[in-house]
Amino acid sequence: MNLAVIIVAAGSGKRFGSKKPKQFLLLNKKPMFVWSVMAFKKIKECCQIILVVSKEKIREMEKYKKMYGIDVVCGGKERFNSVKNGLNIVKDADFVAVHDAARPLITENIIKEILLSAEENGGAIAAAPAKDSIKLSINGKNLTKSLNRKNIWLAQTPQIFKKSMLDKAYSSKIPLTVTDDAQLVEKTGKKVSLVNSGYENFKVTEPLDFKLAEIILKKRNTKCL
Repeated sequence: MNLAVIIVAAGSGKRFGSKKPKQFLLLNKKPMFVWSVMAFKKIKECCQIILVVSKEKIREMEKYKKMYGIDVVCGGKERFNSVKNGLNIVKDADFVAVHDAARPLITENIIKEILLSAEENGGAIAAAPAKDSIKLSINGKNLTKSLNRKNIWLAQTPQIFKKSMLDKAYSSKIPLTVTDDAQLVEKTGKKVSLVNSGYENFKVTEPLDFKLAEIILKKRNTKCL
């Protein structure tokens, strides 16, 4: 069983507020995206890692391509365009993982759990149960409805699927409202399983997230000494 990995790093990261997209900032002496590459390199089933970046970053990524033995491809206008570009160069893989470069705290163990669940069910995603009370607001000003947080899960990545399932999901027109791959797979009628990946696998969106990721990585590295 072979696994190909698409690491999406083509976003501009405007919400973060830095001149350079956050996924390329040095996080504990390594570009943020490299932490995800290193995590997947530990998975014995992983046969291909594809980094999807903006056109402007293609040349800069040459050294990392050689250093880590990865493929690099140009991203698209939207996230799903970038994933599709990565999917187009997947070689001999039975399963495909899609992961956000802005989630540098993913671990080998979590990847293995999701892969195992995907083998059993066809598709599985990293997710964390909601901790806070969940409120729905239609206009962004007033409370419309309170939702039962016991039924709410926060989707993360990686999201791993049989390649045939992902190919089918990406074969038809994709609405702009789609935010992740599981949503596309669900539309084909397939069920997707959840793997509780905890709260450390958060997406770095704001500077505070970046600082927290630094602290967590430093603690992990200290434990390994």
